[in-house]
Amino acid sequence: MWSVRLSVDSPNAKSLAASLASEEIVSINGENLTFTLQESRAKDARAMWNTRMRSLVIANRLIEVMDS
Repeated sequence: MWSVRLSVDSPNAKSLAASLASEEIVSINGENLTFTLQESRAKDARAMWNTRMRSLVIANRLIEVMDS
């Protein structure tokens, strides 16, 4: 089993977590969000990881545009 854990400190933790709502169970503690991705195959874990990261990057960019 392959396991990858991400922890992000951001004042926008709730909004970033919302971008993953349909994909992961995300834990939010104040300004910190965490989730763990588990897959049996490394190839699948990598693909899923890339998808989650793209979601977070897009959400972060959207927040930046809205804040400007």
